Amino acid sequence: MKPHPGGRNPKEPAADARKFIVMPVTIYDVAREAGVSLATVSRVINNSPYVKESTRRRVQETMERLGYEPNLVASALMTKRTRLLALLVPDISNPFFAEVAWGVEDAAAAQNYNCVICNVGDDTRKQAAYVSVLRRKGIDGIIFATAAHDDRLVLSLGKGRYPITLMARDVPSAEVNRVLTDDQKGAFLAAEHLLRLGHRRLVMISEPARIHSSIERQRGFAAALQQAGLTPAVIEADGSDIQAGLRASQALLAMHPRPTAVFCANDMLAIGVLQAAAAAGVRVPAELSVVGFDGTPLAQIASPPLTTVVQPMREMGRVAVQLLIESLQNGGTPRRVVLEPHLHVGASTGPAPA
Repeated sequence: MKPHPGGRNPKEPAADARKFIVMPVTIYDVAREAGVSLATVSRVINNSPYVKESTRRRVQETMERLGYEPNLVASALMTKRTRLLALLVPDISNPFFAEVAWGVEDAAAAQNYNCVICNVGDDTRKQAAYVSVLRRKGIDGIIFATAAHDDRLVLSLGKGRYPITLMARDVPSAEVNRVLTDDQKGAFLAAEHLLRLGHRRLVMISEPARIHSSIERQRGFAAALQQAGLTPAVIEADGSDIQAGLRASQALLAMHPRPTAVFCANDMLAIGVLQAAAAAGVRVPAELSVVGFDGTPLAQIASPPLTTVVQPMREMGRVAVQLLIESLQNGGTPRRVVLEPHLHVGASTGPAPA
């Protein structure tokens, strides 16, 4: 072979290039520098509770100093865990689900997990397809924050011991975790508030009948009215958003005599009622009191600010992650956690008109 000018093989990197080639830091380097075993470094990476706090800090400081980034693929092969969770929501643009997602992501990050958010609507076939893909991708567990889903899918996942948590939906026969708000109590609080203000012509605008939380809220609303000797009236909206609230308000405002108060199954529907009332020249709360449910940020910027039943949305997300990780780490019997709502009185409710 003819020598290259300067005596260097053209296929060989120049000396100046060679000295800038940096080998990636490995888990072996971290273990050696920290003076611990490979298994200990692995436990720290996977946030295992079986590591002394002083050792954990030393390993973490070593990883930071060396610039070590764990190889997630290699870790998944060793531990059979990807440290990925999935959150299924019907509509991430709904402030309720955005708040829940915030709680889920914060709680997952605190436990060294990452979260994939899937916007699946209320199409049960789409949900099933997502679940199939997520399982094939090695997702460790799934949180269902969907308002409606196929009970058969939930039951089959429970029987197969695949870790899932249901949120705002109960399937009593399924062996899965559940995180709920006491929807009946929340609706009872809303109706009780309106009754104390002297209202006797009350109507509820519910979400579609297939939505579990809305059914529970109807029961709570009906219980309060029946206790007061009144007959509950319900208008079923054709959706859960502001436009559905506007459409349902047409039936509400056409009633004779017109109701003096309305309880809506969520804040979005209630804002639709506020908009319809304003367009029709009906004063809120002088002629119509309006109560929502959820306590989303939209309730506070509505005009007027909504009286609403507040759910602990971020706490729901945090608890859902906690239950899911408990199932992953320890197995055991799934748990059902019911969180308490409370009533926030805004400017959208007032005494019944004379």
